[in-house]
Amino acid sequence: MKIIAKTDIGLVRATNEDTFTYVVKDENNFMAFVCDGMGGHLGGSYASSKTVDFLNDAYAKLDPATPIKNVGVWLFDTLQAANEYIYEQSLANENLKGMGTTVSGVIMVNGDIYYAHIGDSRIYAYSKDSLQQVTTDHTYVNTLLLNGLITFKQAQKHPKRHVLTNALGIKRKVSVDIGQIRLKDDENLLICTDGVHNLLDGKKLTKLLNEEIDIELKINMIKEKVLSLGGLDNITLILVEK
Repeated sequence: MKIIAKTDIGLVRATNEDTFTYVVKDENNFMAFVCDGMGGHLGGSYASSKTVDFLNDAYAKLDPATPIKNVGVWLFDTLQAANEYIYEQSLANENLKGMGTTVSGVIMVNGDIYYAHIGDSRIYAYSKDSLQQVTTDHTYVNTLLLNGLITFKQAQKHPKRHVLTNALGIKRKVSVDIGQIRLKDDENLLICTDGVHNLLDGKKLTKLLNEEIDIELKINMIKEKVLSLGGLDNITLILVEK
């Protein structure tokens, strides 16, 4: 596996509230996550960076000789611990009130890939002719769309399209989407914040992801494309390629 990550403040935001992490233990064991903080530049950055700290600390404590018995439980417990800490900090510190963060990422354990997802950052599986969104956006507008109350075209321009229905740190208990990803032989992974997918639709992403160039050149090309389209938000993405 080749893994590379990139983050950029973009062209509009005053600060970068996105955070990412990836840790590779060996060819069959790694972790990769992105977080997009919210709640003002101080709170948003704090929430996203602390969540990454919890993930890194928990992953570092894993013993390679003792595999995780239940990866889903490990993911939930780790993110719930981060959630409780961030929630308590938001109550204790006025400057951090209302903070929270999205979380989306994967962990590979002995060759099997599992994902955890909260919010509207995304995980995609992609191949030469396909781009499949693995996660479901936790947004008000996506709820309307899934219930047939609005059309896809209406969702694209809805005034509440950025309103989250779920985020880490906003309640004492958090709901986490957890599952397994079974990649086909020719499939790879993209993990990104909404600063990427809000400006690059499926067609544009598919074209960029399938450029036959080095992975480092590819991730820079995607970032530059988002900037060329306005760079309206922080930009963070991780590519995982075989």
